[in-house]
Amino acid sequence: MTPDRVIYTDGRDVTVTDSTLKVKNTSYKLSGITKLSFWTIRAERWPGVLLLLIGLTALVLGFMGLVPADMTVRADNGTIDSNTLAIWLGVGLTVVGLVSLMLAHERYAVRIGTAEGEKNAVVSRKREYIAQIVDAVNNAFNFGHSSPPLVTPRDQGI
Repeated sequence: MTPDRVIYTDGRDVTVTDSTLKVKNTSYKLSGITKLSFWTIRAERWPGVLLLLIGLTALVLGFMGLVPADMTVRADNGTIDSNTLAIWLGVGLTVVGLVSLMLAHERYAVRIGTAEGEKNAVVSRKREYIAQIVDAVNNAFNFGHSSPPLVTPRDQGI
């Protein structure tokens, strides 16, 4: 039995041979993979947008003095006006919303289909890294299909 030919490895977690895709401790036989694709996982931006909109609304209401005055808060050194509180709350929510929008990045995945269903075998924020793995698995498929079948004397009728 000949050892598998390594087509790609990242030196850590992912190795593609002519018969398997190995990701950490999981191994997928290429013959069991029915679908292979480069998958883009969109970042969830709506929580950041929602926080940003609520924060900006609170800022505008506070600056315009539209928050009812009966909502004052007692503090150690006096009372805090409800409009001032709305301004500070608006600033805080706006900052949190902006930070969450800046931290929301698209991720990319090697999406495979097997008998168990579809799954993301490898996920990364680096597009080129995932593209290299998808290309390597495609090359492994091509290598497996283009190589001539092993013919033994028994198969030839000899």
